[in-house]
Amino acid sequence: MSDAVSTTGRTVLHGGFWFSASRVVPQLYSLVISVAAARFLGPDRMGRQSLIAFSEISLVVLLGNGFYLALMRSVGEVLGRDRAAALRSLLRWGRRIQAVSATVGAAILVVSAVLGADPRSAWLLAAVVCVIAILHTVPSAVIIGMQLWKQAAVVGLATGVVGTISTIGVLWAGGGITGMFAVEAAVSCVNLFWTGVIARRALAVTAGRPLHGEAADASDLQRHAARFAKFATLSEALNYVVERRSEVFFLAAFSTSTQIALYSIVFSMMTALIQIPVAMATAITPAIATLFGAGAVERIRSGYARALRLLLLTSLPLTAVGLAVGPALLHAVYGAEYRGTRPVILISMAAFPLVPLIGVASALLAGIGRGKVLLQASGAAAALDIALATIFVPRHGAVGAAIANVGGQVVAATLLLWFARRLTGRIRLEPQALLRAATASAAAGFAGWLPVKFLGGALGVVVGISAAAAIFAVSAAALRILSADDAAWLEDAIGRTLRGRVGRLCRRCARPAAVGS
Repeated sequence: MSDAVSTTGRTVLHGGFWFSASRVVPQLYSLVISVAAARFLGPDRMGRQSLIAFSEISLVVLLGNGFYLALMRSVGEVLGRDRAAALRSLLRWGRRIQAVSATVGAAILVVSAVLGADPRSAWLLAAVVCVIAILHTVPSAVIIGMQLWKQAAVVGLATGVVGTISTIGVLWAGGGITGMFAVEAAVSCVNLFWTGVIARRALAVTAGRPLHGEAADASDLQRHAARFAKFATLSEALNYVVERRSEVFFLAAFSTSTQIALYSIVFSMMTALIQIPVAMATAITPAIATLFGAGAVERIRSGYARALRLLLLTSLPLTAVGLAVGPALLHAVYGAEYRGTRPVILISMAAFPLVPLIGVASALLAGIGRGKVLLQASGAAAALDIALATIFVPRHGAVGAAIANVGGQVVAATLLLWFARRLTGRIRLEPQALLRAATASAAAGFAGWLPVKFLGGALGVVVGISAAAAIFAVSAAALRILSADDAAWLEDAIGRTLRGRVGRLCRRCARPAAVGS
């Protein structure tokens, strides 16, 4: 069976679940670490730790993510064309490119340490993490491009547990900021080794396939990958301005470490919350690349439309509950010192429904290799984000940073959806189903807000989240928020999960099929 034939809605959905786990659970680890750091370090030192971590992550994104995306989609496209033997040459070339990028990233952090950035040892360890993370993108591109979601997820889930426990232990022992980065460096080494082993085994499976002109294929692939990587890298450089909260740099220049800490806490919560829709959207990219390589255009179009509908349905209740419970949750978890997070989280949550739209449209455009279009959208979004940050951050600190970020996301979503529509034409979004889902979500949000308002504290948060989940489940079934077509697709893909309970849930939430359909 060819890779394009085996790439179905079921495989993509299951892959998305594993990828969601690999994104959501580590973010929970990060939230736990964030709470521990807030308690042990205090606002000022936590702000410094956040700045070092943000600098390290930014360099990995700028220097590694664009080329990773190019390699990953090339792997998928090659499999779709049944030219798997050409992968080996492509990946040898990729390792050489990423080695140079890793050296550049580490050098920047080392120079910062030499010039007096404090604490120096933490900046040097961040340089080590940067090198390993960029090198890690090559085996990751193999695994994700071949849609080996479970194998990829297991690595992060396992090492994340060890890393979280170790980090808390180091903070408890007084290791401070430097100790946190020492643990991260050790865990990154394990991740690189483990992922490399999985990638080599996956490539060994393709070793027996026919060559079909490997040298010519490899040369052609390198040209296309390099061209896409050029646009993708520039796009990531601009895209991280919005997605990676580059407003932290404006806060560092015009505000205080406490404001950085407030914004970083909200960023941690938002990052954890968006992982499910983002991971499900990201899982589409290698599948689209594989289908594109096989010329299955209609399957790409229908899959894109369904992904938009289902991920919007997912994001609406999360938005409502986040607005209702989010501020109280942060106050209960982090303490009264961080009560300034309330307006920041409310502003940031306003743009949450845009997240799946940006993710799915980006996945489509990346999967078919439209790097130039991604660059244009990222450039416009970054320009507005920077302009708004320049205006609002000096006067309003973390609140101004949130306003700037939301503005950038609005522009990114608008342009990406417009570009995608030019490729797919008019698609079916089921507006009535979305309206019913919005109504159910609003009811859930109100149910979650009441306990927070009248009980308060941690008890109000727990009761509020429970009430919101219960009301949404009842409302979703009563209002039938799923179209008949999407419910049937979900039931076929995952209906047998949990001994058939998922299938029964899909049927309860579905509108009756039209007569004669």
